[in-house]
Amino acid sequence: MITNQKINNSDDLDGLIKFILTAALACLPFLIVEQMNYVILSVYLLGAAFVLRVRLRTLMVSAASYSIIVLLPYFFGLLLSSILYLMTDNALFRVYQGYYEVSLRLFRLSVVWYVSMLYFYTTPIGTVIGLLDKLFFPLKLIGVPVTNYLKVVMCIVIELKETGTDVVKNLRESMRSNIGSEKKKFQRNITGISQIIVALIVNSFEKLDKVQSFVENAKPEDLYGYSFKITKRDIAVIFSFVLLTTVVSIIENGYWL
Repeated sequence: MITNQKINNSDDLDGLIKFILTAALACLPFLIVEQMNYVILSVYLLGAAFVLRVRLRTLMVSAASYSIIVLLPYFFGLLLSSILYLMTDNALFRVYQGYYEVSLRLFRLSVVWYVSMLYFYTTPIGTVIGLLDKLFFPLKLIGVPVTNYLKVVMCIVIELKETGTDVVKNLRESMRSNIGSEKKKFQRNITGISQIIVALIVNSFEKLDKVQSFVENAKPEDLYGYSFKITKRDIAVIFSFVLLTTVVSIIENGYWL
């Protein structure tokens, strides 16, 4: 079950270069003011998804997750503050931000969410863990068992992937086996899902010894790894980012007028 994930596809961008560009893109919307730059940044990010071959379904799932995790709580907080302000006339609950400021803040948060999704979607988990192992090297010098912790994380990820595949397969088989009226189909779906969840819990306890043995016997170099490499594609991506920041800087300073 141990799989070597060090070797990446030659078409993949280097993990470290991609991480640096991701961090820079996440910070960029907080540094710009001109509205045109927000449009340019949006076009650039959409183009990045196209170049990285991110599926439309993945983008939609990410947008739905952002709406549920960020937008709903944020707007609920604004609504609650407005109601409390109307009821109590307490300045503590007053919302001082206008529509533009709220939209700007949400856009900046969406960029952070979006570029993070692009990074983790297009970067193998073995590369991510291997990169963390390199970045946490100073902690190793003072005796922190970083490698052991990362090895446990990688083993858990591998087990979760296998478990998730089994769950999806069982759910599909349960859905296909339902024939009849909509009411009966719904009841059967609920029953099937309940049985799958119970079986998953039982199997999780049964796999504890297996996971422990996996962690003890696995070697870090067989689970994850990272080595710096730079290709023509990396250079092209760096050049595109430099071009983006140059255009943004020109517009911000008003040189284009």
